[in-house]
Parts: sequence; C-alpha cells; structure tokens
Amino acid sequence: MQATWQSWALTAVRVVMGAFFLMEAEHQLASGYIGGDDLAVKLQKAADDTAIPGYSFLIEHVFLKVDDPLTVLVIIGELAVGTALVIGLFTRLTAAVALFMNANFLLMNGLSFGGLIDALFISGELLLIVFAARQALSVDQLLARRGISGPLMSGSVAGSAAG
Repeated sequence: MQATWQSWALTAVRVVMGAFFLMEAEHQLASGYIGGDDLAVKLQKAADDTAIPGYSFLIEHVFLKVDDPLTVLVIIGELAVGTALVIGLFTRLTAAVALFMNANFLLMNGLSFGGLIDALFISGELLLIVFAARQALSVDQLLARRGISGPLMSGSVAGSAAG
C-alpha cells in the first residue's frame, strides 16, 4: 500500500490521541491519584456540575463507591490504550476501547470544554475503526506482512486493496 496524505493523517490522529492518553495517565500517576481522593473529587464535581442527567446517578451510586479500584483501572486503561495507539497495535480494538472510555468521559464532562475534547476524540476513534487499514505506519502493518492480521487489527495490508 502506498502511503498517501490521508494515510499519514490517520496515523497522526492515532499517534496524537495515543500520546494524549499517555499524558493523562502520567499526570494521574504524578499527581497521586492512586491512593488519593483525586478521582473521587473529580467524579463528585462532575455529578454536581457537568454530568449528563442520569449519568450523575451512575457516578454517585456506582463509581464513587468503587473509586479506588476504578482509579487504577482508568490509569491502566489509559496506559494500554495510549501505548497501543502510538504504536498501532490492534488498532480497531484499541480505538473501540478508547471510544468506550471517551464516551464515559463525555457523559461525565457534559457540555463543557472537556466534553468537546471527548467528542473530538470519539470522532477520531470512529475514523480509526472504519479506516484502520488505510493508516500509513503501524505494528499491525508489520504483523500483516508476516501473515498475522484480523478484524481487530488494521485489516488487510501489503499488496492488497486497503479497506
């Protein structure tokens, strides 16, 4: 597959989103989220101020009750998603997991600047799910050249029609 500006644009979207997930995880680790109450404070503020109606109920009655393990789970998710997006590993699966995370962040952030960022990320993740086979550079491509590919990766590569 010959790289076009569109394939490089998809790669840029993937890498930038991955780097953002990694920066968020690093910020949370450096800020002491694990063992602290930062996530609980953030969730309570969202439930009180920005969350989409109905989602605040879920925050108050589920997420706040399990904020310690949820903190660890979110950080692990951000590290895994960020790393996989940056290197382009299991691109479709990773974009789907990222979309799930950002959909929850969007419901939590509501109509705020954070919600706008979440909506933009969801758009990028949808692009990656649909057009993963057209990205310019990824571990998925390298694996496909060795005969390892699948629907959760980038799909067909190397000498076949992108799609």
